[in-house]
Amino acid sequence: MRLNNIYKSSLLVASMIFTFVACSDELEVVVPYPTDITFNNLNVERFSFRIPESPFEAGDIESGLITVNVVNRGNGDFSGFAISNKNWRSYPWSLSPDFEPVGGVSAANRKKAIDSTIFSVYTNTPNRTENFLVANTEGEDAYITLNKPSVVEHVLVANTTYNLLSARYGSVYSGTFDNNEQEYKIDGDKIRNIQIPNPASDRFGRFLLPGPDNINLKRLSSHEIIEKRKKGTIAADLARSQGATPSQIASDSTAAANAYVTGYIKLTINGFKNDTATSSVDYYLAARPGIGPNDSEQDRIISDWFKVDLTSLGEVDKVLFKMSSSYVDNNGKMRYLPNFCLDGIRLKN
Repeated sequence: MRLNNIYKSSLLVASMIFTFVACSDELEVVVPYPTDITFNNLNVERFSFRIPESPFEAGDIESGLITVNVVNRGNGDFSGFAISNKNWRSYPWSLSPDFEPVGGVSAANRKKAIDSTIFSVYTNTPNRTENFLVANTEGEDAYITLNKPSVVEHVLVANTTYNLLSARYGSVYSGTFDNNEQEYKIDGDKIRNIQIPNPASDRFGRFLLPGPDNINLKRLSSHEIIEKRKKGTIAADLARSQGATPSQIASDSTAAANAYVTGYIKLTINGFKNDTATSSVDYYLAARPGIGPNDSEQDRIISDWFKVDLTSLGEVDKVLFKMSSSYVDNNGKMRYLPNFCLDGIRLKN
């Protein structure tokens, strides 16, 4: 978790926390940590985000200089890195059937509501940093280049609010869960919005955060259960075709389901020097039991800033970020969005 000695900023004055929109973009007075490359000097409005028109520089002589890549295609479409300081941590109110504005939500406002979570970092408590980067890792555009070859000591990474809510709860969140479909029901019982402490029952509802192409995303644990069911069905069909007894069929099905391990969102960080790959580091932004390389990376969805050691990449002049997931569509494309948040880049001088 983001430790005191790697914070890029420390809290001096606590902000007012608003009752209804609590847990979104709270104001903090901060002091930058001097040896990390941060993005606080980059121009972006408070509680907002910006997609630059072209690659941009960050850092200084003391912390080191890097160039951050971005490809801006217009209309909010980009790959590479955007700049943000948003920290909305709840489902959008306007997309809920219980709080939808009269007359419905326009396409523009629907996109704005979804973007409020895509460009927000999810942290357990209000984020105490200023600007950070939000990556879209599609293609080969999410990379940084170093002004001079160096060893990257570490970077700080976090989930976007969109991916955390999708992976932890799914596109729909309510008080009623359908075990067969493995998702919450949009017409289920009303429930308090995530991270909203207001106890008033008139603020309870059913909440929605649609996936790409307007599909409903399953939570990561549900994806795991559904895939296990598939393996169990395949094993049962095979046993049945071989004339096995009903008890053996059931036993084979259960064994196959229990043995199958899946459920992850993975960030792969690749190092390069003079266009030659040096090494890579895998970091699980979310992982079900048995997926991560050690216990600390199993059965979790990271919900704060975490440090990723990149010294094993060696001396590099380029670092490329890619994402993958076990939860994909029929074409092998990630169902969750290929986004994550990046901050606090520390170079070894």
